[in-house]
Amino acid sequence: EGVEVVRHYMHLFMALCAQRHELLHALLDAYVQATPGVRTAVQHSITDMIKAIGAESPVLLKIIGNFPKGSELLLLAFVRTLTETGNPGQHKKLLDAIKALYARIGDARFMIYICSALSRSEVEELLPRIVALPQVGVKAALHRLLHARYSALTPEKLMLALHKLSPAGKDLTLKKIAEAIELCFNDRAIFTTQVLAVVLQQLLDQNPLPELYMRTVLLALKAEPTLTDFVTSRMGILQRLISKHVWTMPTLWKGFIKCCRQTLPRSAGVLVQLPPQQLSKAVIECEELGKPLALYITDQLAQGYNVPGQILKIVETWMRGSNAPALRQNSRSEAEREGEGRDSPADAR
Repeated sequence: EGVEVVRHYMHLFMALCAQRHELLHALLDAYVQATPGVRTAVQHSITDMIKAIGAESPVLLKIIGNFPKGSELLLLAFVRTLTETGNPGQHKKLLDAIKALYARIGDARFMIYICSALSRSEVEELLPRIVALPQVGVKAALHRLLHARYSALTPEKLMLALHKLSPAGKDLTLKKIAEAIELCFNDRAIFTTQVLAVVLQQLLDQNPLPELYMRTVLLALKAEPTLTDFVTSRMGILQRLISKHVWTMPTLWKGFIKCCRQTLPRSAGVLVQLPPQQLSKAVIECEELGKPLALYITDQLAQGYNVPGQILKIVETWMRGSNAPALRQNSRSEAEREGEGRDSPADAR
């Protein structure tokens, strides 16, 4: 009820502000002195007034450049209203005023509403400050970037830029970066199966590989299980990670093993491409890989393929430890298998 009373009495004054822009100074001064409830009511009542004043008002532009301390949320409401429709870039004076404000006080919240009008280099420079904001601000900024009619960054380029961010201080943590990436994934209207595949491929081409890469692969598989073939195929992501010696990168190696577990049994054919020492390590670190791997090897032997002795030894060691039945044909010597069988995919290394 109190909020409605405030709105009722504010209506006339805001109508006057729309005609006499200088009255905005009095509005801001009163706002700073008001109670939290009244401030909220004012923030929710300014839409029609600000639209009437417009983005070209010299008084409003001057206020954006120099506003009273404590009125930040009201100014943010002004800026949001002025930029919520159309392209913010069409209002150059407003754009310049907000940029100047950001350069002076470093508050990235004001840049949320014009980020879609910035150049690629400006967006990339701003991105760490955006991601360090509370999640509601991050979500608003990413939504504007992804859904802008004219944006300097495509969804793929934005995802690359997010993965290139490095933690800095208490506000820009690896967790915050990961959350921003996940917010993008949640926008399925933009991040379709095809876009996700392109993103995963482009990230894989980075050197060094982003620390969050495997987390992103797992997110992509969760969002689109149909990407499993793309991940586990003969020239897919897991295979390429092996060629990059993923086991030398601890964080990515853990993600690699999780991905192999998640994509079983398809990933068994990829696992046997690991060097024996790394394959043994993977089976030790994740026992769930053992049974599907043993079944895969058993199937290879049944089809007459050769399986390297070192791989057989790893699988047989696991089977003894788990009291599983011995491999079929495992009594045959490796020499016999080499003389009679066909090359197994495990020999393709």
